[in-house]
Amino acid sequence: MSVSESIPVITFRNYLNILNDPSAKEEIKLKATQELSEHFEMIIQSSSYPSFLETSLKIFMRILQEGDPQFIQENTMQHIRKLILEMIHRLPITENLRQHVKSIITMMLKILKTDNEENVLVSLRIIIELHKHFRPSFNPEIQLFLGFVKDIYTNLPNHVTSIFETSNDIWLGDLTELNLESLLPEAYSVKTIHVEKQLDSNSQQPTYTLLPRGILSLKVLQELPIIVVLMYQIYKNAVHQEVSEFIPLILTTINLQPTVIQRNSTQKETFVDFMGAQIKTLSFLAYIVRIFQEVVIANSLSVTNGMLNLMANCPKEAAHLRKELLIAARHIFATDLRQKFIPSIDKLFDEDLLIGKGVTLDSIRPLAYSTLADLAHHVRQSLSLDVLIKAVNLFSKNVHDETLAVGIQTMSCKLLLNLVDCLRHHSELEPQRSRQILSKLLKVFVKKFETIAKIQLPLIVQKWTIQLWSTQQSSRKLNITTN
Repeated sequence: MSVSESIPVITFRNYLNILNDPSAKEEIKLKATQELSEHFEMIIQSSSYPSFLETSLKIFMRILQEGDPQFIQENTMQHIRKLILEMIHRLPITENLRQHVKSIITMMLKILKTDNEENVLVSLRIIIELHKHFRPSFNPEIQLFLGFVKDIYTNLPNHVTSIFETSNDIWLGDLTELNLESLLPEAYSVKTIHVEKQLDSNSQQPTYTLLPRGILSLKVLQELPIIVVLMYQIYKNAVHQEVSEFIPLILTTINLQPTVIQRNSTQKETFVDFMGAQIKTLSFLAYIVRIFQEVVIANSLSVTNGMLNLMANCPKEAAHLRKELLIAARHIFATDLRQKFIPSIDKLFDEDLLIGKGVTLDSIRPLAYSTLADLAHHVRQSLSLDVLIKAVNLFSKNVHDETLAVGIQTMSCKLLLNLVDCLRHHSELEPQRSRQILSKLLKVFVKKFETIAKIQLPLIVQKWTIQLWSTQQSSRKLNITTN
């Protein structure tokens, strides 16, 4: 059965007419929007899709343009606006869409500045997808957008205290008491509104959800770096200067430190979002560090202090953030900036700082060890004997850690061997300590060979013996069958 036979396209046009009717009730418009969204894949596969696209985008854009942003998640109009944005995001990337790209991007950029967190996050995804696939020509709106992002970063330090000291729960006697003008300037994440007035004695106390403005949202702030990177990739020559101006803002952002009380407050989700925004910003720096290496190296102390503070403060339950932090560190260590970490590298050999204490963090241990090994390998000639001893102690333990993959154990062995010459160099100044640590290294390798000989080698021999026997048996059967 074709699309037109199962649900006539004219039905969808009726839904669009309802959306376009100023006199239609919001509940009816929501139902029409839901029907369009539910059957959207069917619509875009129909032969009438090109004409549907033309009509629907005009109506969608008008609703987004003329409608007021909503900041109560449960509002009917908010559901309509979000569904419309999600349908725009689901539009297939075809030539039919190309002529509408500029107008869609213009609308999305407007939504970034005025709408709520939910809608702005969808708008950002739309902007990213359209730029990735269509690479529209440069226009002044891009510079305005980058200026808008810079303003968000510039204002962030002024908001830190409010971010953690504003309660996530709002209590009202009645929803009519809600004053958005006073609440929104202090809303950086979703807040729950408790209304004490009940509809009747049997009903539960109603709750609503206050959505922050996109320009203050910590979740939106986490998504901004990647879109700036995308703009730089597409419009490199046109926005080079604007992107360079982000560097001092990045350094300020990664060095923002909530107090101990704020970190341990009940608003754990807010703190995780704040850390996420900082780590995404560090990832942004990791991308542009080679492009603006001289400027970054001139401010290297801010980079090293910021990264170490992020490692120290990263919540133990946020393994995904720790992983992203280590990936960013790995990229930064791959540049000349790694020399600037030498004065503080001893701190990185503290596993509580490097990996953290959470149970879920075990999965990122290989990434952490390989990142630290790369750094230690490249700067080994400049390391003090105390740091070299810490390196030997940590990676000697890894050589015998059966929970680590063979590749990580092998990497640890290679690093230890590369440290031998550095230890020998220090033996001229501190012969006793150097001799002791070299002796320990020798014992580590002897013990590893012993383990291989007693445990792993017999298993390997057994495996190949069985395989050889199996091959011989198969050969005999083949010979019998042939004869």
